[in-house]
Amino acid sequence: MQGFILLVFVINLALAVSILTPQGHLDLQNVVDSLDMEAVSAPYAVDPPIPDMNLEWRPVEQFLDGEWRVEKYQEFEIYLSPTGEVLKEVPTNHFNYLRYWRYEK
Repeated sequence: MQGFILLVFVINLALAVSILTPQGHLDLQNVVDSLDMEAVSAPYAVDPPIPDMNLEWRPVEQFLDGEWRVEKYQEFEIYLSPTGEVLKEVPTNHFNYLRYWRYEK
C-alpha cells in the first residue's frame, strides 16, 4: 500500500514539473544554444603577444696581442615583434674571444 502511494506521488510530481516548466526549457538543443551564446558573449582578457627573443653574437673589438690577432664578440638579446621588426636590442655580459695566429715569414 505504501509503495502504491509513493508511485502515485512520484507520477503527480513529474506531471506538476512538466506543466509548470516553461515551454522548451528542458529541450537539450536550447540548453546547448544558450551555453554557446554565453561562451561567445562573455568578455575575457587577451594578453598581448610575447615578443620573440633571439641571441646574436656581434664583433665589438679587434686588437693585437703579441703574435695573435684577437676578435672580441659580445652576445646581444634581440627582441622581435610578430611581424619581424626589431623592438629592442640588449647587450649581455657574455663575451667570446677568437685568436688568430699571425704567421709571418
